[in-house]
Amino acid sequence: MYKLMIGLTVICGSLLLNGCAKEAIHSADQLGQSKEASSSKDEISDTKLVDKGEFIEDVPLHEVIDPIEERVKQMSLDEKIGQLFIIDIQTDESGNPVTSVNDYIKEKIINYKVGGVVLFKANIQTKQQTKALIKDLQTLSGIPLFISVDEEGGIVSRIGQNPNLVEKPFMEAFEIGKTGDTTLAYSEGKRIGAVLSELGFNLNFAPVADIYNNESNKVIGRRSFGTKKEQVSPMVISYSEGLLSEDVQPVLKHFPGHGNTEEDSHLGLAYVNKTSKELEKEELVPFLEALQKEIDVMMMGHLIVKDIDDTYPATLSARWFDYMKTLFDTNKVLFITDAMNMGAISKNYEQGEAVVMSVLAGNDLILMPKDIEEASKALGDAYEQGILSDERLNESVRKILSKKVERKILVIE
Repeated sequence: MYKLMIGLTVICGSLLLNGCAKEAIHSADQLGQSKEASSSKDEISDTKLVDKGEFIEDVPLHEVIDPIEERVKQMSLDEKIGQLFIIDIQTDESGNPVTSVNDYIKEKIINYKVGGVVLFKANIQTKQQTKALIKDLQTLSGIPLFISVDEEGGIVSRIGQNPNLVEKPFMEAFEIGKTGDTTLAYSEGKRIGAVLSELGFNLNFAPVADIYNNESNKVIGRRSFGTKKEQVSPMVISYSEGLLSEDVQPVLKHFPGHGNTEEDSHLGLAYVNKTSKELEKEELVPFLEALQKEIDVMMMGHLIVKDIDDTYPATLSARWFDYMKTLFDTNKVLFITDAMNMGAISKNYEQGEAVVMSVLAGNDLILMPKDIEEASKALGDAYEQGILSDERLNESVRKILSKKVERKILVIE
């Protein structure tokens, strides 16, 4: 899934003993040649023969280094924990909209070493101002940030309804879906991606992969591409591919599907009254089909499905992640929580508790904790107490850095 350029270094061995100061570097293709070809007098072998007494063994002289792994090893605990957070900076300490970097914002970025920032309409006024804000945010961060936004088109549009940024508003998903035209979905995703990319955004919390199949549902509605999986799946995939063509990472949301709930998770816990088998036949299909196309970043919803876990929402549930392992390779997916300041979480859990639960369950990125200081401390305490292991923490950090490399946000040499 992750397209990394990994350097292959050849250690010269006997050449160095003869005073050779020049490194012999073989391409991946050369390393894959047959023994007969590699033993040619015109080439330098990438192995040497070592007499083991009973047999002669080929010992590789090249060393393969995983740059992501090396970077993770060099990171401090604070840096690793910080990478797990995407914070919002809608207002400053006085409640004023943040449109440029001040000391309050600097403190958040530098002290907590966060992995990303999400911007809202209040942060985005003009093209020049937005570009400057994003550039300054990136300058502050030791590891380049995910700069994210909710730009779905339609009613959830932080940019598309701003005449300073676009001439024509972005279409709502439901209108696109009604046409049945995947080419339109692609072109609209690409149009959004081009605007976002020019401004400096690299992550978009869209498309909505939920199926609007409950008329009582008020939170999704026309944010969905349609009322059936046959409508929604192809649109989700094409729209995502349009974003990706502009180097903007799409995020599938809200797994396992918010379109069938009567409750709004912004206000409290929401329930999907279906069995897992029923979900597999309908609600999960757009997500699963998009994952098969390597659209591999997914937002977990604050949704309870009693058949899977009757106590905790998918965001906090280890049972959900165990269940997902039966459906797809979770190691190849970057998981983001829905916003942790929403009523579904804030009204039912202590923030620190919820943050730790979400990471232990299997989430890689924590979106919008109510208080980054409290949230960061909770993960640090969990680590010191042995609740959060090195293995679990490093797993998420590797996935985050790998995605940043893939999306050309981070360069590791």
